[in-house]
Amino acid sequence: METNDDIATGGLVTGTLSLLILLVGVGGLALGVSWAWIAFPIGYGGVLPLTLGVLRARSAAGDRSAETQPTESTPVATLRERYARGEIDESEFERRVEGLLETES
Repeated sequence: METNDDIATGGLVTGTLSLLILLVGVGGLALGVSWAWIAFPIGYGGVLPLTLGVLRARSAAGDRSAETQPTESTPVATLRERYARGEIDESEFERRVEGLLETES
Protein backbone atom coordinates (compact mmCIF):
# COMPACT_ATOMS: atom_id res chain seq x y z
CA MET A 1 0.00 0.00 0.00
CA GLU A 2 1.36 3.39 -0.95
CA THR A 3 1.58 5.99 1.78
CA ASN A 4 1.13 9.72 1.34
CA ASP A 5 4.91 10.13 1.47
CA ASP A 6 5.32 7.62 -1.37
CA ILE A 7 2.69 9.42 -3.45
CA ALA A 8 4.29 12.82 -2.76
CA THR A 9 7.73 11.50 -3.67
CA GLY A 10 6.39 9.96 -6.88
CA GLY A 11 4.71 13.24 -7.78
CA LEU A 12 7.86 15.22 -7.13
CA VAL A 13 9.98 12.84 -9.18
CA THR A 14 7.43 12.77 -12.01
CA GLY A 15 7.22 16.56 -12.14
CA THR A 16 10.97 17.05 -11.97
CA LEU A 17 11.72 14.47 -14.66
CA SER A 18 8.96 15.81 -16.93
CA LEU A 19 10.33 19.31 -16.63
CA LEU A 20 13.87 18.10 -17.32
CA ILE A 21 12.75 16.09 -20.38
CA LEU A 22 10.84 19.10 -21.72
CA LEU A 23 13.80 21.42 -21.15
CA VAL A 24 16.22 19.09 -22.91
CA GLY A 25 13.88 18.36 -25.81
CA VAL A 26 12.52 21.84 -26.45
CA GLY A 27 15.85 23.47 -25.64
CA GLY A 28 17.63 21.23 -28.10
CA LEU A 29 15.04 21.88 -30.79
CA ALA A 30 15.25 25.64 -30.17
CA LEU A 31 19.02 25.50 -30.53
CA GLY A 32 18.71 23.64 -33.82
CA VAL A 33 19.95 20.25 -32.62
CA SER A 34 18.51 17.87 -35.20
CA TRP A 35 18.33 14.83 -32.93
CA ALA A 36 16.82 16.66 -29.90
CA TRP A 37 13.36 15.16 -30.61
CA ILE A 38 14.69 11.81 -29.35
CA ALA A 39 14.61 13.21 -25.77
CA PHE A 40 10.80 12.86 -25.73
CA PRO A 41 10.40 9.13 -26.48
CA ILE A 42 13.46 8.18 -24.47
CA GLY A 43 12.50 10.40 -21.55
CA TYR A 44 8.77 9.72 -21.38
CA GLY A 45 8.92 6.16 -22.66
CA GLY A 46 12.00 4.94 -20.84
CA VAL A 47 13.54 7.10 -18.14
CA LEU A 48 10.32 8.22 -16.42
CA PRO A 49 8.64 4.78 -16.18
CA LEU A 50 11.91 3.14 -15.15
CA THR A 51 12.48 5.69 -12.38
CA LEU A 52 8.92 5.33 -11.06
CA GLY A 53 9.28 1.54 -11.14
CA VAL A 54 12.45 1.74 -9.07
CA LEU A 55 10.75 4.05 -6.56
CA ARG A 56 7.79 1.66 -6.21
CA ALA A 57 10.09 -1.34 -5.78
CA ARG A 58 12.07 0.41 -3.06
CA SER A 59 8.86 1.45 -1.32
CA ALA A 60 7.53 -2.12 -1.44
CA ALA A 61 10.84 -3.45 -0.10
CA GLY A 62 10.66 -0.95 2.76
CA ASP A 63 7.10 -2.05 3.56
CA ARG A 64 8.15 -5.70 3.63
CA SER A 65 11.11 -5.01 5.93
CA ALA A 66 8.89 -3.08 8.33
CA GLU A 67 6.45 -6.02 8.47
CA THR A 68 9.17 -8.56 9.22
CA GLN A 69 10.73 -6.68 12.12
CA PRO A 70 10.05 -8.48 15.38
CA THR A 71 7.86 -6.74 17.89
CA GLU A 72 8.95 -6.09 21.43
CA SER A 73 8.14 -9.21 23.48
CA THR A 74 9.24 -8.27 26.98
CA PRO A 75 6.92 -9.06 29.88
CA VAL A 76 6.23 -5.35 30.41
CA ALA A 77 5.32 -4.96 26.71
CA THR A 78 2.96 -7.92 26.99
CA LEU A 79 1.33 -6.32 30.03
CA ARG A 80 0.96 -3.03 28.14
CA GLU A 81 -0.75 -4.82 25.26
CA ARG A 82 -3.12 -6.65 27.61
CA TYR A 83 -3.95 -3.41 29.42
CA ALA A 84 -4.55 -1.62 26.11
CA ARG A 85 -6.91 -4.41 24.97
CA GLY A 86 -8.78 -4.19 28.27
CA GLU A 87 -7.90 -7.69 29.45
CA ILE A 88 -6.57 -6.36 32.76
CA ASP A 89 -7.49 -3.22 34.69
CA GLU A 90 -5.18 -0.45 35.87
CA SER A 91 -4.62 -1.79 39.37
CA GLU A 92 -3.78 -5.28 38.04
CA PHE A 93 -1.41 -3.73 35.49
CA GLU A 94 0.39 -1.68 38.15
CA ARG A 95 0.60 -4.65 40.53
CA ARG A 96 2.13 -6.89 37.87
CA VAL A 97 4.58 -4.22 36.66
CA GLU A 98 5.74 -3.63 40.25
CA GLY A 99 6.19 -7.39 40.66
CA LEU A 100 8.28 -7.54 37.50
CA LEU A 101 10.42 -4.59 38.57
CA GLU A 102 11.04 -6.19 41.97
CA THR A 103 12.27 -9.42 40.38
CA GLU A 104 14.66 -7.58 38.02
CA SER A 105 16.85 -6.19 40.81
